[in-house]
Amino acid sequence: MTAAQRAAELTELGGFAVFATDHDGLLPLATALEAGHLATRFAATRSGLATGTGLPVEQVQHRTAVSAAQVGLVSRLWSIALASVALHEWVPALTRDQVWIDASHRNPSPLAISDPEAGLPVDGTTSAVTAIEELVVHGGVAAITDACQEHGSTSARVLVSNAASSLVAAARVIGSKVPHRAVHLDEVARSLLERPWLAAGGAYRDTAEFKRTGCCLYYRLPGHGLCPDCVLVRPGHSADAHH
Repeated sequence: MTAAQRAAELTELGGFAVFATDHDGLLPLATALEAGHLATRFAATRSGLATGTGLPVEQVQHRTAVSAAQVGLVSRLWSIALASVALHEWVPALTRDQVWIDASHRNPSPLAISDPEAGLPVDGTTSAVTAIEELVVHGGVAAITDACQEHGSTSARVLVSNAASSLVAAARVIGSKVPHRAVHLDEVARSLLERPWLAAGGAYRDTAEFKRTGCCLYYRLPGHGLCPDCVLVRPGHSADAHH
């Protein structure tokens, strides 16, 4: 199967994992993560959050916008990686030198890779986890997270827990689209959360409940309370009624 055919099948999942093989008009991820480009992305995200909540821009905290921008990008990488595993037993090279993204803040953010054939075939949970850790976690996910921490003045605890929570969410969403692979994707996600980089972001407390180590900061926006997996949700208490 060609890269274009794989991309077309991913697109059919409803937009969660769309990516392109043509990167015209997009920026290399390394360039998009430079301070100037990230500042523009953070500002656009902040403006979007203000519009969506009715707040003046200055009342949307900068760190909340940084958190939202990082989640948007990292979630895209998780969706593409997990959908590729589910449909093709393949992990594309979603690395700093392969990924291209849109210069502006759009949702979902257009994304392409330089060499659509770059990646690794996988067979089973262990090989999938190893490939995703190499080509995605320590590729684009860590690069985005580190840049947002450095240039967005936002703590690693917030951002790494965002990455962990987004992985869990992506596994559930893609699993709902490809039900016969849902158990496998859940196993992959749980195994990745046991690896050092992601383990710092959260863990499963029992067979069903994932808990973050940090807060995404969305509760500071009107109409948003604490997410169900938030570290701030006290044991025995439910999350905010808005969730």
